[in-house]
Amino acid sequence: MQAKGGKEELWRASINLIAWKDLNSGEPVVKEEVNLAWITDNEGLKEWQKIIKESSVIKLKLRKGEKSFMLVELVDADYKDKELENILVEELKPVFYEDELLGKFQLDKGIKVFETDITWAGEEGRLYFDLDNEEAMEDSLKTAYELFENQKNWSNKIRAYAASELLDLANDWIDEEDDIDEITEEMFIESLGLDTISVYPKGEFEIFFFDGDLFAGHCIIVSGNISGNLESAEIAG
Repeated sequence: MQAKGGKEELWRASINLIAWKDLNSGEPVVKEEVNLAWITDNEGLKEWQKIIKESSVIKLKLRKGEKSFMLVELVDADYKDKELENILVEELKPVFYEDELLGKFQLDKGIKVFETDITWAGEEGRLYFDLDNEEAMEDSLKTAYELFENQKNWSNKIRAYAASELLDLANDWIDEEDDIDEITEEMFIESLGLDTISVYPKGEFEIFFFDGDLFAGHCIIVSGNISGNLESAEIAG
């Protein structure tokens, strides 16, 4: 990860560590996620991207903060430590969540969500829910159960809502090169293509649609609750 503000010549680069040990103290390995950051220029950033490999064990000199570390020096980009290597091997193993109704989900460890391929209201997409405690995950799946049990009704309702909220904006996006003078509600709805569904506890959900080029390739996000409330429809990306 890297960030650069305005006209600044330096980058704030960072990577996330999943475990670390202090070689000077002799204390046991600490298994926790912590951010390691450093300041570098363009050339330095390219060099670091070549040197530091994803999913590896490295030896560093650093300054410890309360919630993050600041890199001082990379000592060894291919450091050997059996204990840390074993932790890495375990971390790289896939993690699954089995649900009787929706099947097998796999954990995306980078963003801490479970995901699976789905067919919803006749369209292919992906379903997501957050890694959390068991009660929260079960609650998220209850949201999914409702969306799938009445999927055609939900799909029609959500698409109609998106059209009611964004149709005027879609027409504002029409330019002289387009072959149409006006986008109708029916055209808007038919343009939408399912991308992903994210479900959360307390009945909340977000559904991402491909825009069918209504907004030059931006996605459309509809947020709502299975209580029947549709809260927002917006474009993003």
